[in-house]
Amino acid sequence: MIDLETRLRETMDRHTEGIGVRSMPPGTVARVRRRRALGLVVAAALAIAFVGGVSGLIRLTVDRSSGQPAAQGTASIPTPEPGVTFVTPAPFADLGPGEWPDVRSGGVEAPYVEREIGDDEVLTDKVVVGSGYVEGVEWSMTAFAANHSGVGNIGWGTCAELFLGDLGDNGGVRLCTNVEGDPGQRDLRIAGTSFGSGPVTAYAGIVSHQVDAVVFELSDGSRTTAELADGPNTLDARYFVLWVPNDAAGTVSALDASGASITSERLCVGAPAPQDEVTMCGNGAARVVSAVVAEPH
Repeated sequence: MIDLETRLRETMDRHTEGIGVRSMPPGTVARVRRRRALGLVVAAALAIAFVGGVSGLIRLTVDRSSGQPAAQGTASIPTPEPGVTFVTPAPFADLGPGEWPDVRSGGVEAPYVEREIGDDEVLTDKVVVGSGYVEGVEWSMTAFAANHSGVGNIGWGTCAELFLGDLGDNGGVRLCTNVEGDPGQRDLRIAGTSFGSGPVTAYAGIVSHQVDAVVFELSDGSRTTAELADGPNTLDARYFVLWVPNDAAGTVSALDASGASITSERLCVGAPAPQDEVTMCGNGAARVVSAVVAEPH
């Protein structure tokens, strides 16, 4: 038995002589390193996607819970629909008491036109009647006709919308000549509007063709004439917007061709709107409207 075991060992030793650690085929080390690097990249991408998904869920939860109902005459940042993030515009101006905003008419390549709000009640296409820049930010004004039976509409007839921002993202205001329960004069309808993101203040208005000029007489003794813009031929009206100091007080008057006053209204914005809000006042049917800007997740 011992001799057989000895012979077996000798035979195995002879057949395994020279066998050591085998080297890998050429290029194996490089391939392994590439696989490891690719694995690290994939793992990192998955980790980033996971963190981004969690962040998006948290952000959407915050957006859904942050909206608060606005008081009448004001508009806070609106609560967006699920999946939409409202991009809050950064403050762009800091005007002191009595300081006139820097305003330029014209020069806007594609003025903003609101196509979402109130489309169910709009009878005619919204036509741009004025645009420009205030403190470096675009503004635009459109003219159109609205239906009395429109859902949620508080005014009808000849209407206008003034928006601030190249996408209307700073908010806006709508005003109309016809007011429920108020058949009073329609020669001058105004909406005083303060944009808290500026803050800047504007007086937008609609006047009949009986009006030859619109004059702002401020309490400091200054006098400014607004530029009147013609609307569409189907609408018997002209339009204006004048940007004034935030604390401006005085009157706005509609004058006939002889310079006589047809009617006048006081400047009604008492204080700048808070940040992220738009406030309004006036003698016509008006409401604050805001535009939602979608930011991709």
